[in-house]
Amino acid sequence: MVSPKPIPEALYRKIVGVMPIPCVDAVIVRGKKFLLGKRINKPAKGQWFVIGGRVLKGESLEAAVRRHVQTETGISGVKVKKFLIAAPTMFKNSAQGPSSHTINSVFLVELSEKKLLLNNENEKLKWFSRIDKNWHPYVKNVLQLAGFK
Repeated sequence: MVSPKPIPEALYRKIVGVMPIPCVDAVIVRGKKFLLGKRINKPAKGQWFVIGGRVLKGESLEAAVRRHVQTETGISGVKVKKFLIAAPTMFKNSAQGPSSHTINSVFLVELSEKKLLLNNENEKLKWFSRIDKNWHPYVKNVLQLAGFK
């Protein structure tokens, strides 16, 4: 297996402008609650969104889920319970500038830890027990697939 390596920023900006990007997302649960982050960056800046991001070359989907959960919450060794769905997202902008189109493999992830750490992806992390009708349709859809209302 090839070691996962990030794509240089200038090249990644070009790629985002011309093709879909493979990503993973995690519906993180603890008991009867789910965790969302209030995004700092485009796309979906200022919105409550699931934790996740792109898959690096040579990285398995589950390894990518664990990496993003650890990076965005500070928690390692999470339990990836099951695959939920593959679903696209499309935004008019991205952190790199051009519009973005991602193909997301969504997993249900269980956490037992309570202490969360922020990074530069989210201004807040918050546990919820119900879906807000104003959230992005993608977020509402994956939460419903995980059994939330």
